[in-house]
Amino acid sequence: MFEVSEMEQLVLARAKTPHFTAFHVFFLENPQAIPFLIELAFSAKQHPVPAYSAWLLVHIAKAKPQLLYKFQAHLEDGLLQTSKHDVQRSMLVVLLHLPLRRQNEGVLLELYFTIFQDQDLKVANRVYALYHLKKMLKKYPEIDTEIKAQISIIQELGDMKPALKIGIRNYLKGTTGY
Repeated sequence: MFEVSEMEQLVLARAKTPHFTAFHVFFLENPQAIPFLIELAFSAKQHPVPAYSAWLLVHIAKAKPQLLYKFQAHLEDGLLQTSKHDVQRSMLVVLLHLPLRRQNEGVLLELYFTIFQDQDLKVANRVYALYHLKKMLKKYPEIDTEIKAQISIIQELGDMKPALKIGIRNYLKGTTGY
């Protein structure tokens, strides 16, 4: 069995190698190690440990999301509490691969709007938040008006990065990029 410190050493050792994200296969084969990776992602450890741990969780979510289902509440809580933009970005991607849940639904919806509207945040975070809003439309079609109003404000302000333009275009066309 692993300890957090051992997992930290594994992440740091692999971080210096080519094809770092291929390390996610280790967690697919050893799912009992996933809780340690989650703990590292939300830890106060020095960079790059939280960022790289969260990045590995993205690759696990893309390959085998069901391995993360039982940790979804913890992942959502971590997203709500993190102030690290790189961890936030990764958690937004991870949660896109997991089903919507009732728990935290309202507070997550508010967070997604806040992230999408915040011009000071990294563009990737804003786009992934928009994709979450799109995902929530199925359950809450009434938010479409509010999302489109925010899009109009963003477009009026101009000076959008290409990724945000694409994210908005995908939203308006009814497609997503995840």
